[in-house]
Amino acid sequence: MRSPVLFICLGVAACGGGDGATVAGTFAPGSGLVPTGVWVVEAERSEPADSSGFEVSGLTPGPVTLRLMQGADTAAILDVENLPTGATLRLLGLRADPDTRLAFPQSVELGGADIVRVNGVRLAPEGRVPREVDVPATVLGYAPDAGALLVRPGDADLPDLRVVIGMATEIVGASGPVDAASLQPGDSVRVEGRSERGYVVASRISLPLSTALLDTPLESTGSSASTDDDDRGGEPAGGGGGDDGGDGGTAASPAPAPVVRSDPPGRGRGNGNGRGEEKGRGRGKKPKN
Repeated sequence: MRSPVLFICLGVAACGGGDGATVAGTFAPGSGLVPTGVWVVEAERSEPADSSGFEVSGLTPGPVTLRLMQGADTAAILDVENLPTGATLRLLGLRADPDTRLAFPQSVELGGADIVRVNGVRLAPEGRVPREVDVPATVLGYAPDAGALLVRPGDADLPDLRVVIGMATEIVGASGPVDAASLQPGDSVRVEGRSERGYVVASRISLPLSTALLDTPLESTGSSASTDDDDRGGEPAGGGGGDDGGDGGTAASPAPAPVVRSDPPGRGRGNGNGRGEEKGRGRGKKPKN
């Protein structure tokens, strides 16, 4: 499950006027992200940034690539795929994967659109996740240290789901209990559970017969599909710490956002190294790779 991330490289999008889209962001405490600027790759345009965050407006609708800069070095990358006209996307609590420099938020605020793709992951405000979840999905990645799966529902109207695997979660295949660590990117699963602050606390994860032949029973691995609650502390990736709208139940401790170490479906064209095309001469200083 630890294959390198192959994220979506986006096509060229120019800088627009006042009716364009806006992307803003803040950084999670302790993330180490303290950029000095934001480089809009396709427009070769630089905008200010600091520890309080950044805001880039006047973006032509469509794909855009932002590079968060520390001096002349790229600290993090944000590839935003499908911004419509007038959309406003706020990425709250950004953290960057140290291996890939791809940044993912703890939660999002989105106006003018239902779902947006950031670094290949479908994101939406927590209100887009139904309270009761029972969906077929495809595994995108698993974070064993967080005890969480990232899955893509078959319903295109839903964002990708961060699924907490707790001690009470059943993970079953045709031959019986299955270790979560045996799940691979591309596996088909059915996720049942309840959403809590943008996360899905899973009650049952089942594998269909077509993939159950590859199941690894718990007896053969000696590992458990659950982790201690202490390992899953912190603010949830999909929730931003808001009211979960529950009905008196006890919410499981949410896990940090799982790092996607697979290639989500729908990869666009690009050179795969996280850098947009840099042709022409812009007003900002070009970053070093």
